[in-house]
Amino acid sequence: MKRAAVTQIVNFGLEQFREYKTKFYYSHTGKKTKKSRQSRSIKIGRYDQKEARTILISALCRAWMAGFDEAPTSNNKLDHDSAFFMFALNIMAREGIGGFHAHLEEYWSICKKTAGKGIKPQKGRLS
Repeated sequence: MKRAAVTQIVNFGLEQFREYKTKFYYSHTGKKTKKSRQSRSIKIGRYDQKEARTILISALCRAWMAGFDEAPTSNNKLDHDSAFFMFALNIMAREGIGGFHAHLEEYWSICKKTAGKGIKPQKGRLS
């Protein structure tokens, strides 16, 4: 039962990530295009995918909590990668996301900053 719930959470997170990783515009006909007008030039390079990565990482955290009934642990700087990190690394690598440590640490710091004032995060755990 847990495996099905975890698979469903991860699949939904992947769908959302794939949908939001590229900026799309809607033309006057209602079709999805990558630029708003033919005369408009698009900047060279990748779009900022921070929001899409946040959706994927939060889905992976929810899946981990649903599967193991515990909060995912972050990596220790002087220790090996945690089990959650290895789980997230496999999925993020298949989606073409690099810099795993930096993205997960950024997500951890954002979560800790936005956590409720009454909640005291445990050291080394996602709050």
